[in-house]
Amino acid sequence: MTRLFGCTCNEPHRVAQALEPVRSSLVAQGPISRWGLGYVQSGEVLLRRHPRATDRVDFYESVSALQSDYVIGFASPEDGLTGNINTQPFRFRHWLFAGEGEMDSFEDEVQPRLLEHIPHFLARNISGKTSAEHVFHLFLAQLYEAGCLDDPNVALADVRRALRDTLALLYSLMSEADLSRGPGNLVVTNSRAMFALRLDHPILVRGFKHPERRRSDHRHFRAVLAMSTSDEPGEGFEEIPPNSVLTISRELKTEIHNLGT
Repeated sequence: MTRLFGCTCNEPHRVAQALEPVRSSLVAQGPISRWGLGYVQSGEVLLRRHPRATDRVDFYESVSALQSDYVIGFASPEDGLTGNINTQPFRFRHWLFAGEGEMDSFEDEVQPRLLEHIPHFLARNISGKTSAEHVFHLFLAQLYEAGCLDDPNVALADVRRALRDTLALLYSLMSEADLSRGPGNLVVTNSRAMFALRLDHPILVRGFKHPERRRSDHRHFRAVLAMSTSDEPGEGFEEIPPNSVLTISRELKTEIHNLGT
């Protein structure tokens, strides 16, 4: 039951071909309250949001109509929230983000304190009530403090550090409020690299290579899929360890780092 995934492909017009071998894994079974896709096309960050409830989402069918090198998809279970403003993924400039899990008592206990750590120019971009959108903007605030929010070539290590700092601050606020249920898995991209954090159930990663008959034609056609799911991993998938972050570079090289390092 896929609800959150991220995919990168070095040939945007062939993203559907890249994912075709695992198309059955890209189906989210309901009940689903709302779902969406965020993707990068010709350098522009775009969203397709579907705020209405459904019993099933075939993400492969939706992705097959795209020409994109970075795609994030998310389907939300029932959480009492509605509308486009609460439908993931979320975007800010060249960043895209989606995260699982709504935190207990977030609006009453954590949100007011969290907003104190987000600059006004970022906070005013928050339009919904999900904890995921607030966590996204707390992450953007960490990038801003480090002076790399708008750097298109930000170092991968700096993004990982911002993610770690975001979680450290968030867990501190949760501890002060005596809350134990934190955020779930999340995926984020800056349109140059992609990051997937495993904070809950497994995140699976698989690479794809598609050699052509003619060696000179598309011999470097590749893609990487990161998928958050409770299903058993299929052939070719690797499970990343708990409390770790998967980094997929612009060259589609993958690295796995413990969140504490």
